[in-house]
Amino acid sequence: MMDNNKQNLTTDELSTIPLDHNWYQKLAVNFEIIQRYLDKIDADDLKNKFDDMSEQLNVCETNTQAIVNILSNYDVPIQIVNGKVVDTEEGK
Repeated sequence: MMDNNKQNLTTDELSTIPLDHNWYQKLAVNFEIIQRYLDKIDADDLKNKFDDMSEQLNVCETNTQAIVNILSNYDVPIQIVNGKVVDTEEGK
């Protein structure tokens, strides 16, 4: 989501000004800006997207393992190592 009234956070300025009322005011404005964006986040939508991606990843991993198993049955020197399909030397 893009906000046409985008307001930048105060970042580098906070380290150069003394810890006075102005510093606290700038810090509070930062939290107000962040809160507006947090309020726009739809947690249910994010959870659904995460669940969908997790399911797709599981399907992909299952399919990859099935392919490796089939190839191994035909004596193709292949296996999964650290989540990657790799060639192996004959006899290993």
